[in-house]
Parts: sequence; C-alpha cells; structure tokens
Amino acid sequence: MPVAHAQYSTANKKAVAEFERGQMLLSTDPDKAMAHFAKALKFEENFPEVHLTMADWYLHHDSLDHAEQSLSTFLRLDKGKHKRWGASAEYDLQCIAFRRQAMANPVPFNPENMGAGVNSPDDEYLPTLTADGQTLIFTRYNRPYMAEDFYQSRLIDNRWVKAIRMAKPLNSDENEGAGCISQDGRILYFTACNREDGLGRCDLYISYRKNGGWSTPQNLGPGVNSKAWESQPCLSIDGQTLYFVSNRDGGMGGMDIYQTHLEEGRWTAPVNMGPTINTKGDEKSPFISFDNQRLYFASDGHIGMGGLDLFVCTRTVDGTWSTPQNLGYPINTSGDESSLIVSPDGTTALFSSDKFGGQGGLDLYAFALPEAVRPEPVEYKEEITQVAPELEVGESVTLENVFFQTGKYSLLEISIVELDKVVEMMQKHPSMRIELGGHTDNVGNEAANQKLSEQRAKAVYDYLASHGVDASRMTYKGYGQTKPVADNTTEEGRRQNRRTVFTIIEK
Repeated sequence: MPVAHAQYSTANKKAVAEFERGQMLLSTDPDKAMAHFAKALKFEENFPEVHLTMADWYLHHDSLDHAEQSLSTFLRLDKGKHKRWGASAEYDLQCIAFRRQAMANPVPFNPENMGAGVNSPDDEYLPTLTADGQTLIFTRYNRPYMAEDFYQSRLIDNRWVKAIRMAKPLNSDENEGAGCISQDGRILYFTACNREDGLGRCDLYISYRKNGGWSTPQNLGPGVNSKAWESQPCLSIDGQTLYFVSNRDGGMGGMDIYQTHLEEGRWTAPVNMGPTINTKGDEKSPFISFDNQRLYFASDGHIGMGGLDLFVCTRTVDGTWSTPQNLGYPINTSGDESSLIVSPDGTTALFSSDKFGGQGGLDLYAFALPEAVRPEPVEYKEEITQVAPELEVGESVTLENVFFQTGKYSLLEISIVELDKVVEMMQKHPSMRIELGGHTDNVGNEAANQKLSEQRAKAVYDYLASHGVDASRMTYKGYGQTKPVADNTTEEGRRQNRRTVFTIIEK
C-alpha cells in the first residue's frame, strides 16, 4: 500500500526526497515512481517504507517473488514499529502463499458472454434471477446519460432475448441499481441514492409488480436503513431474510454484510453477520443460494488472490456459517471480482467483467460453477395457482406472505402479492369454493385472539371479494389459538402459529 507518513525511519534527506517524488508519481507514472524508489534505496538501503510501497506495486503486477522479498525486508527493518503496516504486510505474505498454491491448482473456468440480448456497449452488472431461471434483471449504466437503470431479459428457446428498459416508476430520472427479485418475480428490492426520502447516502427500497407494472418504490425505513450507506440487497428464496451491505457504525471493518428477518410484515433490526464472514476489510455483494444453504460474497479481508475475491460459506446444522472458502483461480485473480449469483439448479454462475472483450465495458458472463462450491439444486416452487388442482377437498394451504399490523387486522401492502395469486387461482378454477381461516399464537387474552383471528380472516375475504372473487364462493372463520401447528413456547413456533390459511371446501 502507498505509505503516507510525516516522520520516516531514515534521516537520509536524499532518500526521503526520492521516496516522496516516487509517491507523487505512483498513480500517474508508476514506472518512473519505481525508478525514484530504487534511487531512494541507493541512498538508504534500510528504508522500510520504500520496501513496503514497492511490495504493493509488485503485487499488483503479479511479481510475487519481488513482492515477497520486499515485504519480508520491510518486516525485518520495521521490527513491529508500525502495527497496521505490519499486519498488512503479514496478510499480503499469506496471500502470496495462497496465490502460488491456487495458480498451481486452477479450477475449471470457461466464461461465456451472455450475448447481445443482454450486453451492450454500455456497462451491465449486478444481475438477479427469478427462481424459475427464466427472467433476468440487471443494472445498466447508460454512459451518454450518466445514469443507472434496470433492464429485463427473458430466456426463450435457451436464448436471452433483447433486454428492455424497465418502465417508470421503477426506473426514474435518477439512478437505480443493485436489485434482487423474489422467487416469483413480484417483489424487487434495490438500491437508490440521494433521494428526497432517503435516510443516508444510499438506501434500500422495495417495489411490487401488479397490474402489469411496478408500484412506486418505497424506502424500507429506519428499521433497515441508516444514516450510513446501505446497498446490494439479496433475498432468501422464502422471502423471509434480506442480506445487504452497509458501512454503518459498529461493524467489523469497512463494508460489512448484515441480515434482517421479516416478522409479521416488518423487517427486524439488522444484525451484523459476525467475524466468520466479515473482516477488517470490505465484504460486498452477498448472494444466498436458492437452497438457502450457501452464501456467496466478495471480500478483500479474507486470504485470497488479492483485491476482492469471491468466497462461499455453508450453513451448518446449528445455523452458523462455515469458514469461507475461496472459489479459486482463475475465477479469482489479483484484480477485483464481485457480484456473483448462482442459478436455481446450482450449476451456473453469472458475474460481470470487462476482462474478456465482449460487447464493450462491463458485460455479463456465465460459467459452469465448479462442483466443489455448488449448492444443492432447487426446483422452482409452484405457485398457488398451479398447486390448487392437486389439492383435495379438505386440504389447506398456508398463505405464507400475508401480514397484518401487529395486534390489528389491517393488511400490510406486502400481502398484496400473495393475495393476488389467490385471486388468480380462483379465476382459473371457477367451481372452487374455499374457507379462509385466521389463527393466532397463545399470547394475550383468548377471547381477544379469537376476535382478532376472525377479523384477519375477514380482511382477506374482503380483499378477494373486492378484486373479482364472488363472495358466494368463500367463507371465513377465526380459530384463535385453538389449532397451533408449532410450539408456542418459542418465538419461531409462535410465528408459525400466527397464520392465514385457505381450505378447499368444494372443487
């Protein structure tokens, strides 16, 4: 790393002068800078700051032997005087050892450009896929307009068709990017910066797809966003956990990965994912696999090839995460790698790069993910409209994504996505009749729980009736706390007991 320090370890003024001249040229003419560093060492061979700065240049030019020698010399001369620089030098030496081993044992890697349907002369990056693998949404930076927008492409006959710019109000005259879409393609979480309703420089927003378009994006609010920088959201396949990146106070280092959970329609206070994943460096672009068991992310704090490398860790039996595993060379290089996602079947990874030619600037590429770092394949979860024909009279389905205000029966807007699926189901099966049932946990007064459960069931009934479902095809009933499906002594059990279900009463 370039060294900036008012007091150097040498009293040789000529050596200091040459070193400072080199530092001034390092970003604009590194070759001349290195020549000045060499002169500085002729005046004073035991000049640790010069050796450390030269080591950084050697690392970025893949001159591992020279970098290793310079780092070792710095540590010998510095003798622990500068702890931060010493820690950085030790880290770089570990990265050199890892890089040699990784380059001697490369993993299969054959990236393929995703084609002119997706890529353009502008920059394409930060992709997200629906769980059926058929819809791709990504960010494109339009250079002439200096603006980021969302574009969408569909996979038809095994080819990504020409991407179209997504309409307002999802896209605006400002910048939108770094999106993640729910498994059914109906909810999009994304990043927007410097908006009037923003809480910090960049915040997380949500938009719902309905009536053929997208709703006006809403800020996720102070429960998730802060005065700092929040970006790069990633949603679990069940829609219950949101991972994102922030540099808020109290983290492990620079950018850290956080997670928040959806409880009764509200996101819980974000929790730092801890020292197994986060480091003193930066962690970015989290992606949770469709089987919900593997977390992929970029980091420059874990031992790797240098710069940002891609890592994966696995959820253990007790819910914690395993030690991150580097995806290997040449997936990772001495440069920066980031923003990787994995297909639902676990075999293919998508990422953005400008290293392989392509249409121009950053392009999206696909490659076969090495078997050792693949998640388990996941079949697309059928929607209610597809499941309904398989149900028999008397069978029930829990509406997992129907939420109410705490202690009340007012539907939260996030419930609309699920309820619209029920409307679609009833329209596709005109002879079907259902009962809507409300259930609570056992917290509070039993009579109050009974009343609340009935009010919530009626709220769903009213929504369906007002959106085209004949009221004569539905009934509603509140069951209160009388039919638990889980243990009420735990919060998770109580969460499962607070539910709305529909039961087939006639097909």
